[in-house]
Amino acid sequence: MRFHRLFLLLILCSALLSGAQWNGHLFLWKVQKGTQTFYLFGTMHLADPALQELPWGLKKIIDRCDGGVYTEVPMTQATRMKSAALMLRSDRRPLKALLPEPLYRRAQAYLEQLDPRLSVARYERMKIWAFATTLASLENQLKYPMLPALDTVIYRYAKNRHRPVGGIETVEEQIAALDSFTRREQLLMLEGTLDSLEKEKQFALERKRLYLRGDAPQMLSFIRRTMYAVPRYRSIEKKFMKRLLFDRNGRMAERVLALLQEHPKRRFFFAFGVMHFLGEKSVIEKLKHAGCRVTRVPHV
Repeated sequence: MRFHRLFLLLILCSALLSGAQWNGHLFLWKVQKGTQTFYLFGTMHLADPALQELPWGLKKIIDRCDGGVYTEVPMTQATRMKSAALMLRSDRRPLKALLPEPLYRRAQAYLEQLDPRLSVARYERMKIWAFATTLASLENQLKYPMLPALDTVIYRYAKNRHRPVGGIETVEEQIAALDSFTRREQLLMLEGTLDSLEKEKQFALERKRLYLRGDAPQMLSFIRRTMYAVPRYRSIEKKFMKRLLFDRNGRMAERVLALLQEHPKRRFFFAFGVMHFLGEKSVIEKLKHAGCRVTRVPHV
């Protein structure tokens, strides 16, 4: 997979297809460890009008989870504010001084295409990787400025139903994974993001379609079929997979198991980005190795 594709897929997992509907085959797994039962649900991290109302069956499962609902991080205003602060650089240099001139011009042109009032100067204190992730989700944010992401929809529903809520990771841990990339690597992230936003419309449409279908084998095949194909991106792709996916999968699985051990009579619901549950070294694989029985829920 070209790096820009991998970057967008891991960070955002996808902007969802406007107007599409749940088809009942969700990325949902039932997990049993001894006598304890809990659930895993693969999400996307962007908002879409069609997915503001959770399926009835999914709501009923959440209602039964007396142990609580855990997203990747707590979906609260405090978390968003902390995340925004950690995306800023401590120096006073503008982004224009950090980006090569051709890359700066490309970013400026993309922003003006979305809205003539936008400028790179608006984001000048951001870290380079943070600017890249902002660009990746900006069109969706401009289109649906008031809509919460699917993760937040789940979190709020659980809270309104008086279920305990929380995050399996901290914002600091997530930001540290991205801060570990060098300036050169972050410039590649930005370059790849612009490549995708400018040219790869079919890629975005396909990943949306596969998510909405709940097609795990095809989603995994789609992710794998062109990975590491471009020598220029190969080393950073491997680092990205390790830091943003595999390392976090291990931490997530450990904390899931710790919660189960701490509350052996409770039922939990864990909602993470869908890629954390697919393929080798996934959260699901690690839970299986710990003795859990995992079953895909066909329909709700």
